[in-house]
Amino acid sequence: MLMQRLERRLQALQAQNPRTPKYRLLRDALIELIVDGALAEGTRLPTEQAMAEALPLSLGTIQKALRELVQSGELVRHRRRGTFVAAGDHRHEISTPAFSFLRPDGDRVRMVFIRLLKRRRLTGRGAWTGVLGPCDDGYVQIVRQDRIDGAFDAYSNIILRGDIAAPLMTLPAEALEHESVLPLLQDRIPLAELQAENRLSRYRIPQSIGPHVGAAAGDTGLRLDIRYSLRSIAPDRPFAWMTMVMPPHDYQVVTRTRPDEA
Repeated sequence: MLMQRLERRLQALQAQNPRTPKYRLLRDALIELIVDGALAEGTRLPTEQAMAEALPLSLGTIQKALRELVQSGELVRHRRRGTFVAAGDHRHEISTPAFSFLRPDGDRVRMVFIRLLKRRRLTGRGAWTGVLGPCDDGYVQIVRQDRIDGAFDAYSNIILRGDIAAPLMTLPAEALEHESVLPLLQDRIPLAELQAENRLSRYRIPQSIGPHVGAAAGDTGLRLDIRYSLRSIAPDRPFAWMTMVMPPHDYQVVTRTRPDEA
């Protein structure tokens, strides 16, 4: 029964995304089953060999997909016992105050798979200085690959003022892969005061980003530029600057100036 469900999900995802690597399709299909409750917490998965015999996938493809899910915390391996669905929140409904995605049929996207690529402090000057203003505490940079609805990957670069975002440097990586950045700072910023300036433009994808979004260098994609500020405290001085680079896609991007417009 599980294998039949999994194969149907695989077929549906492959029809929607024929260029997506097979290990990602399997990863996304398993996440969907976990989110839907078909794979409950503590469920033991079939062995890799059994999956390879039942699915039109190689053993290496299955191992790569399961390895990513173990690394992201969706699955847990117990020596000599097998691979199990981990405890915790697997909904992957990430809250994004300033934007969201709609599928081509108009339904709201709920599944976002985040992979943390980089987290570091910035102490020098750069483009972020002009956007966020000078900050004696420096800045925090978060770089992610965001898998949107199993359909395409986006490359997100988020830079925040250090006097607000310093706690992000000590959070476990898993926290940054299961929620968007700003809700993680709700103890330091009043989320109800958020406002955002959104800029969406066509963008020539550079070579450094291309592999992360499944595009070739020079392809034309989209770039979403978001500058977050607090409207009653410093409405003209952003404290966070996010850029998201996306390949061409047929999803709609819905932007909001204030979170209470959602």
